[in-house]
Amino acid sequence: MKTKEHRIGTPVSESDLKTLHSGDLVYLSGKLFTIRDLAHKRIGEYVKAGGEIPFNLEGQAIYHCGPIVRKTGVRQWQAVAAGPTSSSRFSPFVRPVLEGPGPKIIVGKGSLFPEAFKAVIENHAVYLLAVGGCAALYAAQIRRVVNAYWEEFGMVDTVWEFEIEDFGPLTVGIDLEGKSYINEMKQRLKRNLSDIYDELGIDPNFTYTWWPQVPAGTKKATDYSIS
Repeated sequence: MKTKEHRIGTPVSESDLKTLHSGDLVYLSGKLFTIRDLAHKRIGEYVKAGGEIPFNLEGQAIYHCGPIVRKTGVRQWQAVAAGPTSSSRFSPFVRPVLEGPGPKIIVGKGSLFPEAFKAVIENHAVYLLAVGGCAALYAAQIRRVVNAYWEEFGMVDTVWEFEIEDFGPLTVGIDLEGKSYINEMKQRLKRNLSDIYDELGIDPNFTYTWWPQVPAGTKKATDYSIS
């Protein structure tokens, strides 16, 4: 199937999401909220307690990102760098975020663990892959920093509300049908990679993650992120 290019705005509708298929390119406009370790954890606590978070994520896009933001005035900022963080580390927190505040798009980098993959599909959301190493490019597509929440977490773990225009390129990593671009690419490459895996003693079925000695979702991972 030929790759298509989409330009969609947030908050998104189900009809918007249905047009996105694994491998397609997406450019987002509207709002984008950065969510990292501490914010994921706090959102989960709010959901468990039946409370409401101080920002509206319903139908919105969240970004696994710890940006560099420069203060320019009173409650005014400029995004300097906004590259994606490896999303596998947030896998344990994906379900409560999707089922609670209700965002419909996750933007991140790399693969998700099976429990997060399942949560994306069951909550009729999509996962979009950002390109690593493009922090300056993505920051240039942030038109305005609208607000900051939970600033006590520090710059990278603060929830930043961005106003974006043609934010991308992003690749559809998981679509509404549950098709995975990463898995599809693995299947295409598996035949060519099998000899390399054998030579290096790597299990071809293992999903590698960010900083493997720090398991995702653990206290050690959270402590590492703020150290």
